[in-house]
Amino acid sequence: MRAAIYHGVRDIRVEEVPRPRLEAGFLLVEMKRCGICGSDVHSYNGLWEQPTIAHGHEVSGVVAECGEGVGEFRVGDRVCMEWFSHCGTCRFCRVGKYNLCNSLARTSGKSHAGFADFVVAHQSSLFRLPDSLSFEEGALVEPLAVSYRAVRRSSREALGTLLVIGAGTIGLLAVSVARALGARAIIASARHDHQAALASRFGAAEVLRENVAQKVINTYGGADAVIETTASPAGLHEAFTSVRKGGRVVLVGGFVKSLDVDLKSIVDNELSVLGSFCYGYSGMRRDFDSSIELIASRKVLVRELITHRFGLAAIATAFETALDKNSRSVKVEICQEM
Repeated sequence: MRAAIYHGVRDIRVEEVPRPRLEAGFLLVEMKRCGICGSDVHSYNGLWEQPTIAHGHEVSGVVAECGEGVGEFRVGDRVCMEWFSHCGTCRFCRVGKYNLCNSLARTSGKSHAGFADFVVAHQSSLFRLPDSLSFEEGALVEPLAVSYRAVRRSSREALGTLLVIGAGTIGLLAVSVARALGARAIIASARHDHQAALASRFGAAEVLRENVAQKVINTYGGADAVIETTASPAGLHEAFTSVRKGGRVVLVGGFVKSLDVDLKSIVDNELSVLGSFCYGYSGMRRDFDSSIELIASRKVLVRELITHRFGLAAIATAFETALDKNSRSVKVEICQEM
């Protein structure tokens, strides 16, 4: 089969590799769509660990083979998947916080994931797609679940005045989730024109391009909650200076280095600052199940995020497109066939 392999910074190639053999509890999924995530771009740029195998995790596909001990899924099932597997028995898994599992591991183990013809997936990470969802939409369940969890982590404050910093995929989906859940006022910050247009379309009452904190304070008296998606010094500064006293800041961006942060405002204003890592349970439901329902009900229109589609053979061009915001890219998807 074909799979994407890293050969260095900004050097990704599609090569012929052996089709994987399955261990117990694993399945082989024929990839239909796989989105390029910001974390993939970090690896491509050498900012995060760059394994030889180019893992993609925003995946939808069809079960092609089941390993020993797999009982819930059958060949032919349409599925999407979380990026990690979990043990189900540790102290975190037992209370529904399986995203903090002591044995958290990439769903594909050491084998190939979404940037390949076939994806190895652990059964604990798979979810069936309803027939009403296309494979394009199915590949966006994963990033939607990230955004859904961040909004839910914002608690009741997110249903008041919510500021979302950053209008990439996670920020835009957070805006859309907040609208679906009934937030009173949603403000977004965006760097690029095409991102600002989508933020408005997805439900932001106002999109700010500069002087974000000043405008939020002057107009709204501060945000009840802030979701920070950029993992940048400027984004953190905006978050801590835009939120009202006693408000909540949720950090969901992918940090690539340590940052200097002024903690005085957190203490003086009694801010709640929370991390939001991927997805798990929010309340009594898994974030993936809630996200699938949001797409199926058309309360969140994820397909509008997809700006570019490339076949697997053109993955190098796809990554360069995802990097170049002059291309007006938001979500770039890899397709099994083009």
